[in-house]
Amino acid sequence: MKSQPTGVVSFLMSDVVDSTRMWESDRAGMAASLEIHDSIVRQVTAANGGHVFSTAGDAFAVAFPTPAECVSAAIAIQERLALTDWPGPSVRVRMGVHTGTADERGGDYFGPTLNRTARIMAAGHAGHILVSAVTADLLSSRIGPDIELVDRGPHRLSGLHDQIQIFEVAHAHSPEDALSLRTEDALRSNLPEPLSSFVGRTRELQEVTSRLEASRLVTLTGAGGTGKTRLAVESARTMAAAFSDGAWLVELARISEPGLAMTAVGEVFGLRPGDGVSIEEVVARHLRSRQILLVLDNCEHVLAGAADAARRLLVDAPDLKILATSRETLGLDGEFVVRVPALAVPNGSGGGVTDSVRLFLDRAEAAGASVGDQDLAHVERICRQVEGMPLAVELAAARLRTMAASDLAERLDESFQVLVGPKKATTTRHRTLEATIDWSYQLLDADEQALFRRLAAFAGGFDMAAAEAVAPEISTEVIDVVDSLVDKSLVNSRRTGHGLRFSMLEPVRQYASLKLAEFGEMDAVFDAHARYFVEFVATAAPHTRNSDQMTWFLRIDADYDNIRLAFANLLATRQLDAYLRMAFDLFMYWVHTSLHQEAIAACVAGAEAADDSVDPDLIVKAWFVAACMGAEITSVGAIDHARRGLEVAERTASPNAIGRMELALGAAIRHSTTDPEYLKHLITARSVLDEHAEPFWWEPEWDRGFLNLLLTGYLPADDERIGEHTEVAMSAFERIGDQAMLGATLFESIGALMPDQDRVIGSLRRALEIFEDVRAGYFQAHTRMYYGLLMFQRQQIDEAAVYLAEGSDQLEDLGDINCWATAVRWLSECEAEMGMTDQARRHLIGVFDIVGGLPLPEVAIPRTLDSAIVTLSAAGRYEPAALLLGFAENLPFPVSIFPRDVRLAAMAERVIIELGEEEATRLRAEGASLDQDAALARARNELDW
Repeated sequence: MKSQPTGVVSFLMSDVVDSTRMWESDRAGMAASLEIHDSIVRQVTAANGGHVFSTAGDAFAVAFPTPAECVSAAIAIQERLALTDWPGPSVRVRMGVHTGTADERGGDYFGPTLNRTARIMAAGHAGHILVSAVTADLLSSRIGPDIELVDRGPHRLSGLHDQIQIFEVAHAHSPEDALSLRTEDALRSNLPEPLSSFVGRTRELQEVTSRLEASRLVTLTGAGGTGKTRLAVESARTMAAAFSDGAWLVELARISEPGLAMTAVGEVFGLRPGDGVSIEEVVARHLRSRQILLVLDNCEHVLAGAADAARRLLVDAPDLKILATSRETLGLDGEFVVRVPALAVPNGSGGGVTDSVRLFLDRAEAAGASVGDQDLAHVERICRQVEGMPLAVELAAARLRTMAASDLAERLDESFQVLVGPKKATTTRHRTLEATIDWSYQLLDADEQALFRRLAAFAGGFDMAAAEAVAPEISTEVIDVVDSLVDKSLVNSRRTGHGLRFSMLEPVRQYASLKLAEFGEMDAVFDAHARYFVEFVATAAPHTRNSDQMTWFLRIDADYDNIRLAFANLLATRQLDAYLRMAFDLFMYWVHTSLHQEAIAACVAGAEAADDSVDPDLIVKAWFVAACMGAEITSVGAIDHARRGLEVAERTASPNAIGRMELALGAAIRHSTTDPEYLKHLITARSVLDEHAEPFWWEPEWDRGFLNLLLTGYLPADDERIGEHTEVAMSAFERIGDQAMLGATLFESIGALMPDQDRVIGSLRRALEIFEDVRAGYFQAHTRMYYGLLMFQRQQIDEAAVYLAEGSDQLEDLGDINCWATAVRWLSECEAEMGMTDQARRHLIGVFDIVGGLPLPEVAIPRTLDSAIVTLSAAGRYEPAALLLGFAENLPFPVSIFPRDVRLAAMAERVIIELGEEEATRLRAEGASLDQDAALARARNELDW
């Protein structure tokens, strides 16, 4: 009997599709069929080295030593089930396969790998064998000639935050149709679910579809309120299936700066800039090989930024197409413009119901208003008066709650005579829309008008508490006024996990903005808006450091566009104390959401703008956050931020502030250089903080835990107090319930635990589980990378490849190109050892293309050359391997927990065996004479075979 698989395990989970119905329709027959099913599964898994460790009803969970054995068993089971002559109902199963590690206790397995396998299985249909990208990569060189892996794209599975690329194993009995996977949120679209029906626009839909088939950039233009956004989203929904990676909406109305256009694109895909790597580069790298339809909505107010983003994306992502909406064209080569007209209006001579009338009747019915046949002539008159503008039609229809159609038509006629003057052929659609909104505005009472104007201050929506914060002193409850504005279609509402949120359509918000300026209320309202979000962030901050952190991270997410706007207003009005206080309060949110670059930029902008009137303690805190965030992404600039913060701290003569800035400076030097000076600063920091622990910057216990976490992460592993620092941090975060920082401590403690690798492995696995639970992408990516490195050192190559592949993908999306390069280098060596030299060299070429610009070149260049030598040797290209070895082994290299001299000796031994000592010596001598640029160029060229 084979032993139970351990280490890296490939898990197969299966269950019978539609079993409940079959049991109810033929209980005896189903029992007989299921007995055969169970026998087949057990026989095939045993024959392929599998270990059945769990059964529940008709579901099986099986562990296999290798992905190849696992998938072979899955195919064999599906084949036998398909060919069986069943005594009762025919049994078909769906299967999921994933590879990774899991804890084994008492013959059962536990952990995130099992959870992912179950969710992959649940996405399938009868006959499906679905596998993760990790398993697919490991199969690529060992897959049989009759087996095909079909890429089903990225998907979000129930309960998991990060996307998973799913592949289908195509076999003789796969489903004939490419059925959509049953994922909770298939990452093929973020298009919003429509809150109301889509009326008319048949011809326009056909035109947009036709133009997108022929062009890569189509822009819908027209006045505000013509329905450009709704048409774009409906067109994208119609065409999404034609794009293997789906259709995605980027809402630009929520940003105010043209330079944030690409940031808005990146945020849709969860992408972040890195140190020395712009958001443009990160997005381009992510989309380069994807087939996507991107909807850039409301470009007009950030036209230059939107155009620049579109131009870059179209160049860098050859399979991407863009559908833009804008009052102006983007002005790019190859742009095809579709002008969106108003809806057809009745001409008074019959001919059937027009689209504008259909829309009016649909929205009136949705509002609960009754429109009889006797009202139809009045409805037609209203639609003619507003010239078929969809938003104007909807605003008018909403009024049927409080007035008859005849009265509405009469009042609208009278109002329009005042608002736009006698009707002329030259009356523009924009003027018509403005007049319609103005008419709706004039019908509001004083409290409704006042609140309507002030709601224009919000970016990306608001909740009731925020609305109350900007409301004037009105006689009516704000909640009642907001409800009234919703009823009149001037404000939209939607229910979220945090309660109701509200927003305005962009043309309505722009009108409200004009009114706000007209009444001279702009400064006061935006000041109230900024003050509210300063206090909101201050309220949220303590919760980001305790067991409520996930709830509050999501609440901040919902209002982050408003927070950005508040930062801009506070900086413009030089309310710098409030600005810096909010920046400091966002520290943990920024860490958790991987917004390191944005955090650094915000803190530096505030600190540099500060003068002697600003609280110096707040300036120190800003430099501290900038330095710590920079250290975490290996930014050399973090050293300058720490030194500038230290200068301010010394002027304040606060020992506590000086100690904290010394700690930040030591961390920054340690992470981005090999300068031993870091240790002096860390030791000084510890000594000062031991004597001057107060004033606390955060809650006392969390504060102590955090400072000890930094000391754990940056002091040498052999420091006599490193265990004490780790224990203080761990105990604090466990008691407080800050899971993110507990996981961070587990990760940072591995240096001190390194002699006991079993403890290190346990700490990293526990950290990974925590980071998955709290959706901490930054921590998760780095922990996966480090776990992969450790497995590589232990020669557990398959397991190392799994974690390095997952970690490198996440690091690339986070913009941490330095750590991405590290992960990819080690991944390439795993692939080389597994015989996957084509994949290894392709990965390494990507690293060579950027290695010259990486921080710590004294580490990056030797490590990259080492990986090239390993890959060339694995491919049998020993001559160039020996040549590059001659250069690489003469490079100075800092002390590392992964010794390099042993690796170099092993490389030398191999080329000597393969080439003979004389030839190997000659080539190594030739390589030693190369300069660095020549060696790097030679290595890159040799890999491009």
